[in-house]
Amino acid sequence: MSINLQKFQIMMEEVGPEVSDIETVIQNEDRDWAIQFEDQTIVTFEWAENPDKVVLSTILGKPSQKNQLSVYETLLCYNLLWRDTGGVKMALGGPEGEILLIYEMYMQETNLNEFKTVLLNFLNIAKVWEVFIQSEDNSLNETANDSLDILNYSA
Repeated sequence: MSINLQKFQIMMEEVGPEVSDIETVIQNEDRDWAIQFEDQTIVTFEWAENPDKVVLSTILGKPSQKNQLSVYETLLCYNLLWRDTGGVKMALGGPEGEILLIYEMYMQETNLNEFKTVLLNFLNIAKVWEVFIQSEDNSLNETANDSLDILNYSA
């Protein structure tokens, strides 16, 4: 086990008591974790190496049939702004799949406070996108206009 992986393991054990909205922290395997928040949002963490990093992801849901094209177009434009978003990305979990929010956190010199900040920022980004993705046809444009700050909000 690498030193960075050991360090992240310790941070996962310490983050639960540090963040009041966390309901549960679960380790699925040696290198996979999940955190469930009080609002039932689940963020998963997958360890990757070379370089050492952890990949955060959460499911945002599916857009309505009417909104699919507009939502997918917005997500692709968001991915193009990777410099402005700090590397936060969107993905589609296969044909007809749910939309995922993804962020790669590199572990060099990361401490618990930085990890908490990244986690809470990631959660805030997810909440805004979830509202946008799941909005009905009549509120899609309003939601997009009210949430333009997500384009400049990085984890």
